[in-house]
Amino acid sequence: MKKVIFSLTLVLLCASLVWGQGSVSFAQYFEEKTLRIDFYHTGTKTEDIISLDAIYEEPIWAGSLTELIDTTNLGEHLVRVFDLATNQLIYSRGFCSLFAEWQTTDEAARDFRRTFHESVLIPYPRAPVQVVIASRDRENLFREVFTMAVDPASYHIKRIQPQQGRKATAVEQNGPPSVKYDLLFLGDGYRAEDSEKFRSDVARYVEHLFSLSPYKERRQDFNLWSVEVISAESGISQPRQGVYRDTALGCSFNAFDLPRYVLTLDNRAMRDIASIAPYDGIIILVNSERYGGGGIYRLYAISTVDHADSPHVVVHELGHALAGLGDEYYQSEVSYSEFYPLDVEPWEPNITICQERKMLKWRDLVDRLTPIPTPEKQEFVDAVGCFEGAGYSAKGLFRPAMRCIMFSKKSTAFCQVCQRAIERIIDLYSK
Repeated sequence: MKKVIFSLTLVLLCASLVWGQGSVSFAQYFEEKTLRIDFYHTGTKTEDIISLDAIYEEPIWAGSLTELIDTTNLGEHLVRVFDLATNQLIYSRGFCSLFAEWQTTDEAARDFRRTFHESVLIPYPRAPVQVVIASRDRENLFREVFTMAVDPASYHIKRIQPQQGRKATAVEQNGPPSVKYDLLFLGDGYRAEDSEKFRSDVARYVEHLFSLSPYKERRQDFNLWSVEVISAESGISQPRQGVYRDTALGCSFNAFDLPRYVLTLDNRAMRDIASIAPYDGIIILVNSERYGGGGIYRLYAISTVDHADSPHVVVHELGHALAGLGDEYYQSEVSYSEFYPLDVEPWEPNITICQERKMLKWRDLVDRLTPIPTPEKQEFVDAVGCFEGAGYSAKGLFRPAMRCIMFSKKSTAFCQVCQRAIERIIDLYSK
């Protein structure tokens, strides 16, 4: 496949985002199936290199047929697709990656290189396209790091066939995938004899998720799917305890050397399994009694299922994966170093460095009598304000509410700002 040298200045990159916000006809440019581009993401804290692995044709496109240009400004990366003949922007989506998160660790700061396997999914083009991936710099501006031309007729594109012995189960269908947010449940650490438990766990967490706002009011805007993924062993790896398990998705505690953090680095296995179902988002349920989980925007949410706090973890991690919400807590141990620079406004919709009322990104939800910054006093316990302490830092970062699922395990509801952010993404996929 021919790689094209295609360099955009930052000015042109930003301009293309504006030019492309008009209506794009899905039928003119795309077919209702998926082009999956797998790549290797390599580097250090300051080095960002993407190299192609493989390109796949998958039989299902679950995304919107109308909302093709992403105007949310969410994510550490942005994939943009241009019609090669006209250079028109015809598709874009923001996303996050394990690589970008790892870049904030001390290991990356020591110039130690690591490589992560990642994917972007786009609707299948009818004609050749230019695919451009950009990453944010320290000032949160997108800068191009990878580009290539893709001919959809190329014999280099691998045609994915459904995996024998696996099928997608419709847990709840409320309409065509193109007008619903399709949420896919996968399991890790479930043996064949645990299949009934997996089905029960899915049902249990579906009901918990949709007991909370804004999910309960928007349930009709979701389709829910599951794929029973059989592992050779029960549970998942716990490296610090010397426990290693042979599981289908390779989930493990101790991600980025944080005991409670659960991730899978086996992106290819996850994507291959998920390809048999329509999905806009993925929840991986881990068959374990230990507390743990993780969530990456537009990648996946992971949680163990049998700890007393697992219901909170599932919903909290989906806040990251579905809506790009940031962690609002600041007292727990984390693996990051300067995850949020205190002189740069975070892109996450629920965290800010701003202390000025007129500049707050959630200013329309703040009562004029609520002081900014907002003291943590009982009279403001239900108010939207600007409370110091967020994003792993007690000083210099602010959150919109005293209580929220993104802040504390003791919180049983999302604040207004987080609810609105979740609904914005639901709208992106269902309207």
